[in-house]
Amino acid sequence: MNQPGTICPEVPADVLEVVLTTLPTIDLLSASCVSHDWLHAVRSSLHTRPRLFPWLILRCLPHPNASTHSIHALDPYSRTWLSVPCSNNSIGKQSLLTPYFLHGSTQDLLYTLTIFQLVISKDPFGSSIKMEMKGPNVWRQDPVVAEVGKWVVVVGGGFITDLGEGEEEGAVEIYNKQTGTWELAEPMPTIFEGSTCATWLSVAVSDNQLYVIEKKTGWVSQFDPESKTWEQTRRLRPDSSVLKWSIGIAGKGRLLLVGAGRQGEVMKVRIWEVDGDTLQVISNNPEEMPTEMVDRLFPNFVCLHEDRQAVFSVEVRGTERGGYMFDPANMKNGVVMYQLSMEEEGRRVWRWEWVPSPATLGCEKMERISVGCSPVTLHEVASCLL
Repeated sequence: MNQPGTICPEVPADVLEVVLTTLPTIDLLSASCVSHDWLHAVRSSLHTRPRLFPWLILRCLPHPNASTHSIHALDPYSRTWLSVPCSNNSIGKQSLLTPYFLHGSTQDLLYTLTIFQLVISKDPFGSSIKMEMKGPNVWRQDPVVAEVGKWVVVVGGGFITDLGEGEEEGAVEIYNKQTGTWELAEPMPTIFEGSTCATWLSVAVSDNQLYVIEKKTGWVSQFDPESKTWEQTRRLRPDSSVLKWSIGIAGKGRLLLVGAGRQGEVMKVRIWEVDGDTLQVISNNPEEMPTEMVDRLFPNFVCLHEDRQAVFSVEVRGTERGGYMFDPANMKNGVVMYQLSMEEEGRRVWRWEWVPSPATLGCEKMERISVGCSPVTLHEVASCLL
């Protein structure tokens, strides 16, 4: 706050509040320290126009044995990146060498999973711990971890060489946050055999369901943690030219199905709506990502050899308001931000925007990048910087 005797610019409250709505979130921190009046204006602007659109958050390790990492967070309200180098991590006592994100219906959080414990952060930057619990019984190499209501769900990724008698690579265990106990659930459907690791799956989470889709084949299934069973399982292939699939949330009871594939000499990225209960495609008239953005996302794709084309992928992360699409193997190419219409019927994409990646991203050959998507509060931004 300003000290006695310092000069504080006097700006009409209504004008100040309008100006503050245009500032990047990081600059609101400085503005809130000018004076009590400015702090009140910052709080009022956030109350009047809450910043609910999710941020895209990247956590990067320069190489597998690194003891340092960096955070790159995209503020969607200013299209600017907040980049913070970190020398350690607050998640448990480990340095979190694999900074994976837990999927959530409202926000993605960081987690650390060992054979002894599962630790989950309180915010998407990992500034503090929300939960610390005994690890699941099955040792896993690359599982899907999600928070669905009162449950933490750990799916697949069973480390085949360490599986005990009766254990499966697609084993599912759920943690009840109210009772503090792990329970064994129905394993993944057999159609996912050989593709139970998170690397091969795209994930979406609603308030009470977990959805997984196999990126290459389009097989999708929904898991209900209350009944501990997999319900609908269906193959979604509304377009046979699609090579890779991904799913995201599009609002209550709706999913986004994103497909990327080659049509002649042109790459296409198409988006369908899917009913979250029946897993049926609602309309066969898909949206298309603008061609110029597809070309930037997958530069020179048609010139690549077939074995190189097979490496590419498309991923979607977001909420019912919108989110981001990107190639997880080539984050340095940039990302496409999309906004969904807030109409109840036909939540179609009404705005596309290209966002370049941070200049320093992808400079290290062995850099490992974990991607999360979450609304971010001013307090969480401050915690990331302190």
